[in-house]
Amino acid sequence: MSEEEQKPKYLDAKQVVYLPKWARFGIMAILALLATAACITAISFLFWPEHREEITAVLSIAQTAAGGFAVVLFVLFAERQLSTKRLHDKTDEFLEKQVLESLSKIEIPQIKRGQTVNVNVLKREDGIHGGRKDIYGANYHIFMEQFQMRFWVGINVKRLSTIYFVKVDSEQQVDELARIFRFTFGGAAKVGYETNFEYAEIDGEKIVSIWSTAMADNAILGNPAEQLFWVQDIAMMTQSVIRTAVRHNIRLYTNTEPGPL
Repeated sequence: MSEEEQKPKYLDAKQVVYLPKWARFGIMAILALLATAACITAISFLFWPEHREEITAVLSIAQTAAGGFAVVLFVLFAERQLSTKRLHDKTDEFLEKQVLESLSKIEIPQIKRGQTVNVNVLKREDGIHGGRKDIYGANYHIFMEQFQMRFWVGINVKRLSTIYFVKVDSEQQVDELARIFRFTFGGAAKVGYETNFEYAEIDGEKIVSIWSTAMADNAILGNPAEQLFWVQDIAMMTQSVIRTAVRHNIRLYTNTEPGPL
């Protein structure tokens, strides 16, 4: 057993039970009131000699209440252990705000210098549960003048996936695409992405799905530094895909919305 493992862990946010904010603020208010009342009572007992023996007991109550207040305050700001609902909320924020903001910084100098692309998160029809494409992902529409593309990003707590669809004429183009994008996805491999090229025909349209998956060392949704790293990395990888595709006249826009096959 390592020295780190032998160290006692008196209070770890991973072991904290998640409570809604109203409950935590309510408990904090009660404990703060109890601690304040106990302190005032202890001070007032100094002026009544017959109650001085009770001061120690009252101060113990104040100390316990103050300690409980500190613990609840820790719980209030603890984010390492989140409820399933909270994780769903953070997933929505990651996909619909953080990824969107990073993608909006992409530039395509071959088309127009000094200008960033336009990006929209594609929504599904009303009545479809979740509102976005597939179980834990979102589709993005990127466009600038005559260029446009759609691609998919999925996050499952610590597993991240990106999927690009390419319009092709035949299955023989799979090897050619792998060669053309070798530098883009070769760089992605250095941070843990594993990329595959898969041919498919959907509703008469011939496409190649380029899907990359990476596993983060830490849960992305509970770690701001991890979130910033991955959203910026997705944007950089997507920018490289776009610029490479434009140079080689590769069609990144398909009638079929990108997503897991």
